Amino acid sequence: MKTVAVIQDISGLGRCSLGAALPVLSVMGAQCCPVPTAVYTNQTGFSSFASFDCGALLNDFILQWKKHGVALDAIYTGFMATTEQIKGALAFIEAFRTPDSLLLVDPVMGDDGRRYPCFDSHFCEAMRAFAAQADVITPNVTEVCILTDTPCEAFAKHDEAAQFALLRRMCEALPQGRIVITGWRRGDAVCNAAWDDGAFTVHESPAVGGSWSGTGDLFASALCGGLIKGDTLDISIRRAMRFLEPALQDAARLGLPGAGGVPFELNLKELL
Repeated sequence: MKTVAVIQDISGLGRCSLGAALPVLSVMGAQCCPVPTAVYTNQTGFSSFASFDCGALLNDFILQWKKHGVALDAIYTGFMATTEQIKGALAFIEAFRTPDSLLLVDPVMGDDGRRYPCFDSHFCEAMRAFAAQADVITPNVTEVCILTDTPCEAFAKHDEAAQFALLRRMCEALPQGRIVITGWRRGDAVCNAAWDDGAFTVHESPAVGGSWSGTGDLFASALCGGLIKGDTLDISIRRAMRFLEPALQDAARLGLPGAGGVPFELNLKELL
């Protein structure tokens, strides 16, 4: 059985972060070992929330897991709230990463052409340096613009053909061999643009009206599960999309609020 350490927050409400990674990786046959960076009463998409920073515990995770001889097949990181949490995650990676282990980074910084208000330019610089070490990254369009110092406004003004060319150039400028740019809107479709050691492909699915938190976390978790099983990037992307599409459709059909996420629990069978 493959073992994955997942470094990100956990929220009591909102299907995101560790609340998404634990069931997805488990149903895909992996042991998911949570390393929480923070605990939230509910995820930040709600009108109010309370949180507790667990960043100081990361050193204890390293110390105790080293004592118990933990070996990892993959390390997967998602939302981190502070530069100190990034530093702690980096120390964890240095302690447990091996030449054979996968490092997947979801560089959460913004969406819809804007940086999230909780992050400043110093955080984005730290995330850029952190993500540069990954084997695979899963930024959305806004985040890949931030990673490459490309103005989001300039990207939005391009037509579809020019956006496609710009995405390719941004991938060429990044150090990772494998990149999946999620949530690129092209006409009536939502696309995931994949860069795989120089080959650039686009995977489309029909757009569903509405926006729900946590879909990027679900996608990245399913992608990680596929890659550690030995599947190609292409197959892993297709499986993640096949899992998410009905969950998005159910959320739209049921009129679920965006902060609560999508009812993916009904579609975990798609990952078997």
